[in-house]
Parts: sequence; C-alpha cells; structure tokens
Amino acid sequence: MHAAPDLRCTRRAAIDEVAMPLDIPLSRHIQGRFTSDVARQLHPRGIPPAPTRPNRPAPLSVRNGRDWLVSALALSSTLAATRLPSRTPSLTAVRDGARSVAAPAAAPLPVRPSLPGAYAVTGGGYEAVPVSGDPPTAVASSLQNIANAASVSCLATPQRCPQALLAGTVAAMAVISSAATGLLVGRATAPGCDRADSTTTPPNGLAQSLYDLLPAEYRHRLLEIVSDCGTDTAACTGPAIHALLEDLPAPDRYRIMATLGVAQRPGTHGVGGWPSGADAAPFTSPLDWMDWAADLLAAAVSPAQARFQLDLEQIARATLDAQAGLNGTDRETAANNARFDTLGALFEDDGHTLLQLPFNGTARDIFGFERPYIGCNLMVEFCGAGTPSRTLMLLAHGDMIGAHDGSSGANDNGSSLAALLALARTLRDTPLPPGMRVQLMVSDMEERGLYGSKAFVQQCLARGTCPDVALNLDMIGRGEGITVTGSDRHHLYMDGDSRSVLPPPAEVSAAEAQLRQQLERAAADVGLQVFDSEGWAMQSDHIAFQREGIPALGMNLADERDIALEREVQQARARLWVANTAVDWTRFEEYLQGTLDPDATREMDARLDVMDRAMQAYKALPESPSMARIHNGRDQLHQVDTGRAMEALAVLERTLDAWLHSPAP
Repeated sequence: MHAAPDLRCTRRAAIDEVAMPLDIPLSRHIQGRFTSDVARQLHPRGIPPAPTRPNRPAPLSVRNGRDWLVSALALSSTLAATRLPSRTPSLTAVRDGARSVAAPAAAPLPVRPSLPGAYAVTGGGYEAVPVSGDPPTAVASSLQNIANAASVSCLATPQRCPQALLAGTVAAMAVISSAATGLLVGRATAPGCDRADSTTTPPNGLAQSLYDLLPAEYRHRLLEIVSDCGTDTAACTGPAIHALLEDLPAPDRYRIMATLGVAQRPGTHGVGGWPSGADAAPFTSPLDWMDWAADLLAAAVSPAQARFQLDLEQIARATLDAQAGLNGTDRETAANNARFDTLGALFEDDGHTLLQLPFNGTARDIFGFERPYIGCNLMVEFCGAGTPSRTLMLLAHGDMIGAHDGSSGANDNGSSLAALLALARTLRDTPLPPGMRVQLMVSDMEERGLYGSKAFVQQCLARGTCPDVALNLDMIGRGEGITVTGSDRHHLYMDGDSRSVLPPPAEVSAAEAQLRQQLERAAADVGLQVFDSEGWAMQSDHIAFQREGIPALGMNLADERDIALEREVQQARARLWVANTAVDWTRFEEYLQGTLDPDATREMDARLDVMDRAMQAYKALPESPSMARIHNGRDQLHQVDTGRAMEALAVLERTLDAWLHSPAP
C-alpha cells in the first residue's frame, strides 16, 4: 500500500529553513536589547515588566491540572509494570465447590499475575514460576489501554495533550456505557440459576478443570490414589499425585500449567497491558506448581466418589470386554455373564458373603408363545442383634441390553449397582439396631420382563420371608431430580406377562408411605427436587413387588421435561397391549390358512386392524432424550454425571439411616 507523505515533517522543515537566523549570537544580542528597551518604557508608567520564564519546569499546582493528570497516568503505568508478586507465608484456603483445600505453609499458592501478559514461558517441561493477582476484565483492560495511549501521547507531544485527553475521555465513556448496557441487558435476558433448570452438576471450579484435563488413564490412577488413601488425603495423596503429574506427557502437563496461570500456550499473551504481549520474567524465588496442582486434584473427588467411579468403571469395562469378537445373542449373553461375575467379585472383595438365588421359568412373547428362561439373583444381608423383626430391601437390576450396539450399561443400570456397592460398605462399617435387617439384591433379567424380581417375589411369598418394604433403584446417574413410583401406579405399566392385562391399583401401605416420606425428606436435605410424575410409572422391578401386595417404591433420576414424553409412550404401549390381548392368537394359524368361517375371519381382521393401528401409533411417538441414551452404544461412562449420582447416593444413605432409627408405622 502506498504511504501518504508526512505533511507535518515537511511543513516543519520549511519553517525551520525560513526562520533560522544566520548569526545566532547577533540575534540573541538584538533580542536582549529589545527586551531592555521595552522594560524601560513600561516601568515608568507603573506597569511591571513581564516575568522571565525560569529554565526549570514549573512545580505542579492546582491550576495546571493537565500536568497532574499526565503525571498520574504515567505513574500508574509505571507502578503496574513494576508490581511484584506478594509473598504470603501460607495459603489460607482454596475454595473448590463446597470443599476447602489448605496448602502447606512452605509452598505458597501461586495465582494468576496482576500485570496482563506477565507470564513465564517455558519449554513445556516442569518449571516453578511465581505469579500473583487476578487477570483484568475486558472493560478494565480497555480502560487501561486508553489511559496508556493518552499518557504516551501527552508525554510525546505535550502541545496535543488536550486533544488526546479529550479523545481518551470520550473513548472511556463509550467503553463504560457499553459495559453498563451489556450488564443491564444480560441481567434482563439471562436464564435463572435455579438448580432444577440444570441438566448436569455445576462445575467444581479449578480442581474440576484440572481433573478434566487429565487423560483417561491418569484419571483412573488418580481415583485409585484417592480411594486407597481414604480420608487421610493430606499425608497420602500429595506425593502420589505429584509423581503422577511428573509422569504426564509434556502437552498435558503444559495444559495444566496454562490452566493454573503459570504458563501460556505458545504464541498467546494475556489481555490488556502496554506494550501488548509483554512477558515479564519472575522477580522472586520459584513456587512449585505441582504441589498446588496435587492439592487441587486431591480435592477434585472425595474417597467415596473415587470408589464409586472405580466400581462403575470395572462394571462397564467388563461388559464391553466380553463383547469383543461376538455377535447376536452370544454377545449379549457374554456381556451379562461378565457383568454378574464382576459384581460378585466386587462384593466379595469388600468382605461380603454373597448369596446366589437361581431361578427359571417360561414367559409369553407378544404373540402368546412361551419361551423358557434361566437366571440368577445376587443378595447380601446385614442384620442387627437378635431375630430380625423388620426388613428393608434395596435392589437394582444387574443385566443390560444393547450389546449389539456396543452399550456398556453404565447408566442403565451400572450407576445403581455402584450405589449398592457403596451402601454395602456403609452397612458393613455401621452396626444395625437390634432386630433390623437390610437386604441388598441384584436382580437378573429385568430388561426381559422383570423375570428376576418376579421369581424372587414368588420364592419369598412361598417361604414367608418377603421384606416389609422394598426400594428399587434404576438409573441414578443422570437427571435434574428424583422420581418416585408407588404401588398406586403399578397398573400404568403393562408387560403382557402378568395375570391381568389391566391390573387394579394397589393401596399404599403405612410402611410404604413412611419410606416415601423419609425418601422425600432426605432429597430435600440434599437439595434434589422430587418431581410430580402423575399418570406415569417407572418401568422396573418394584412393579413385581407391588403387584403381589408387597410395599415397594421405585426411584430414579430424570429430567422433568422427559416425564411427559414417557407418559405418552407408556399410555400408547398400554393401548397396544389391550389390542394385542383382544386378538385370539390360538386361531391365528387357522386365519393364515384361510380355514376360519367368514364371521370369525371378519372379526379377526377387525381386531388385527386395531392392533396394527395401535402399533403404528406406539412406534410413531418420539423417544425422550433420557431413553434415547440407553439400550444402545450411547450408554457409556461419560453419560454418567458422577456428582449427581453422589447426591442420589447421599439421599439413599439418609433414607436408610432414617428407616433404621424409626419405629414401625
């Protein structure tokens, strides 16, 4: 691009050429005589001579405010450029969600630099760097740049300082006005912060950010460290996590350093500051960023959460590994066998005595044909002193479907299985009151028609050993709140394999009402909302108990907007079962062969048409987002919100404690 000529320099050169005297001493002599003559003429008339300008700068005064402003701008820029990090003897606390992490006194916590752009750039390796302060906001950076520009302009060309100050003031007012407008508009249009509007758990700050930056292998190692150390995190986790960070690949280590503010990504600079992109070298002794990162990572997960995630990972990994190289029903059978083997090993590793409850039977498919099945439930019992007088059962189904598409069954129902394992550890370490018994059961073949829970109910009814009340868990790994399904809704679910297609509602017993009240109170204490799911029933193992008159509740985590969609699907499914039952399938073969009489043929045609329309209406309904994430390859570990699952586990622990210490209703 062609540059415009510098008119200012050309004009100044011309002026200098015309006005420069040839004899400088003579010019000074003439100027001195002229001044003396004027003074002599004015003094007799009482007019004082004009004061001569001193050779040194005039001192700052109230009247020359322009000089004050320029000096203040220059001083502020100088102070900002020379600010040193503060040295503190110890870290008071680092807030990470609801937990506070204290750092050792010998290793002060480094924080982000106050001077924009003042970062130590390393080669990506381990290097301790001191930093302090907080990064400026965009508004503060803009105002800082405006002030710096005005200051430089005034210092370079004082005769143009008023114009520079005026332009800077206008620009500053524009920035402030824009920020204020944005703040007002943002507050007026931003969505509310109600917890129930969030589909995931809010982030846990810097500690969670560092945890998310770790590769999967190193996250697993971190969980093992925290789980093995238990509650003694300060003395145990620090050295082990420090060693883990030293083993990190250089790119991952550099990303953590950049997140902590002790390093920047190559080619980037902090916002604001002058000159733009200036990098400042450290002025004080280095601080160990690895110790800081180790303390934060130790606080990212609790020992209980670490153990929960490790259990869930083992269940999901065993499910996926067993599917390798297989197809069809063999793939799903192998996945479920590996899943139950892993669950049994996890219970036994924790020192529990595992009871195996095999069962078998036959089921009818949608066309009325009988198909045999075989399965095995697993159970662990905990009893107080004396003969049990009251029994609470908590159960979750252990089987999965979707192996053909690579499902790991992480949320459905690995999340509830990990919760049962956690509750088993709590019950193992907590003596039960006398006469109290708690049973934990892993049911089999729930996905095929509640066969495991139905078999258990028939067995316990025959032996007279059924629990006083049961609580079934299904998918507690994701959702905004809790749904609770009682006996008064079991009739809304139709499976085609019960004695009655349209079973009547059951009465809610005092034991069930008490458990529901304890569950809802625990949810309120934890901060989880219990949704009103009128007209909808969760389709899971609790229904097998409810249909035989055993008090039971079903609990899961769900998004409120999904309930309406699932209610429509459930109602359409019920209409389909009613239409299917109206067909006399025993005469279907004759219908196909054309041997039915004309009246029977017309009746069969009409009922098949009704069933076909019901089937088409059922298939036309969309799946809810939560249902679309299960029974297929999308059901993986990353779909489980571990933080929300831990909240659900806290609800269960509070409910269990309340039941154990409450009298029978």
